[in-house]
Amino acid sequence: MGFQFRAKRKEPRFLRSNGTPSFSSRVYEKPSEVSVIARRPVVTATPTTPVFEALKTMAARGFRRLPITSPSGRLLGIITAMDFMDFFGGGKKFDIIVNRHKGRLYAALNEALEQIMTRDVVKSYLNETFVDVLAKMVKYNVGAIPIVTDDEKIFGIITEKDVVDHLAEKMTGKRVEEVMSSEVITIPPSTTLLEALKVMVSNGFRRLPVKGDRGVEGIIVAMDVVRFLGSTRIFEFIKSDSIYDVLNVGVQDLMTKSVVSISPESDIGEAADLMRKTNRGSLLVIEKGELVGIITERDLLIAIALE
Repeated sequence: MGFQFRAKRKEPRFLRSNGTPSFSSRVYEKPSEVSVIARRPVVTATPTTPVFEALKTMAARGFRRLPITSPSGRLLGIITAMDFMDFFGGGKKFDIIVNRHKGRLYAALNEALEQIMTRDVVKSYLNETFVDVLAKMVKYNVGAIPIVTDDEKIFGIITEKDVVDHLAEKMTGKRVEEVMSSEVITIPPSTTLLEALKVMVSNGFRRLPVKGDRGVEGIIVAMDVVRFLGSTRIFEFIKSDSIYDVLNVGVQDLMTKSVVSISPESDIGEAADLMRKTNRGSLLVIEKGELVGIITERDLLIAIALE
């Protein structure tokens, strides 16, 4: 398939010997009330919500995840873009479509979320502090923490983007190359959606740059997949009721072509501002016309929150 690899940078040590993150003073200087920081109201789904309905909601609102609640609002789980990529061919959840639905697309789109949602949710309570929430986000490597009341009812949610926005004012002192991920897997434009999903899920990636003969031509991210599967455009590619009609679509038809990039010498404050202005969760790092890395909201969170 023409995947290309770069050497992975050595990861900094995030946790002390007692398992707690080494937070910088910046974290403790900020207001700590979770009730103020949490984003609300929270858009949720129920366990019986069909897959296609959840995809449409996420695509329309630009959400990477939806908490799953009972009718009374009690948190039961969460569905993420990665869960959907796993289900539609990237991982073991694809077995549901193959074995239970015999590869039928419409049956897969009408599957209930309870069959594919993540049930073991990393969550925080209203009486916890922002530091507690951030510690869980770093320790468990999750992009969002649902906030619940004492009776387990959903109150709000805090995401990586919320943390970066909360801490990022006057963010300077580190260069992009110090915090970026220098392991980059690229795929050619001829890659099918199924092939891309397998690479993304097996590596835990939410994004893959698409590189052709002329260099980087675009990037396919988890939300591109959600927007495609959650739109009527999906039906343009259907010749039968086979899931493979959709999974054989080339990534060049789905990818984001307007790539936003930054140089490795740039300050991370510039990267944060560029992400906010362009509403991107990542930037490609380009040096002398060559792709040398990628910087994400997670990289910024680590850079500004940890010593």
